[in-house]
Amino acid sequence: MDMLKKIAGSTAGRCIIVAVILIMAFVIHNELEGQRDRHQAAQEKQQKPQRDVEYASQVESGNKILKAFEDQFPKAEVILACEEDVTDDGNKDLVVIYKEEGLTRTVTVIDSGDGVDYTFTAPIPGPIENQKIQFKNIDKEGEIEIIVTGEKNGAVGYAIYRIIDEEMVDLFGEGMEDCC
Repeated sequence: MDMLKKIAGSTAGRCIIVAVILIMAFVIHNELEGQRDRHQAAQEKQQKPQRDVEYASQVESGNKILKAFEDQFPKAEVILACEEDVTDDGNKDLVVIYKEEGLTRTVTVIDSGDGVDYTFTAPIPGPIENQKIQFKNIDKEGEIEIIVTGEKNGAVGYAIYRIIDEEMVDLFGEGMEDCC
């Protein structure tokens, strides 16, 4: 106890005590500042609308509908092939973006359900680069809409299609003429 009084009574001791108090205050201040920043970031994240887009996955190389496509288009180089029941008949169909004779095209292979017969929509222009396919039931009825996005030389475009009478019908699009 006497030792503490001697240290506290000396100038050097007082400087050490002040320095320790300042360091503790600095550490506490930084911790509180960090908590405030983390809280503020969490609030901003909650307020920001989430726009995570999930694109369809490429089917496996052994996919039976992909095999039917390859048989129908033997010279085609498949860029992207994604499966979904776009006709609302309970059978998975296949949307394929491919390159043939220097042109990029999109076609849908409609499965009849018997594992043998497939209907092919007429090929339509497809995006040249960064092709992605998304499936959405936009109107919450029947058929699933097919959203195709892509680029060409930095120009981005997308189109929304629906299968009507076994054809891909363009419902809406923006910039596709610049990326196909």
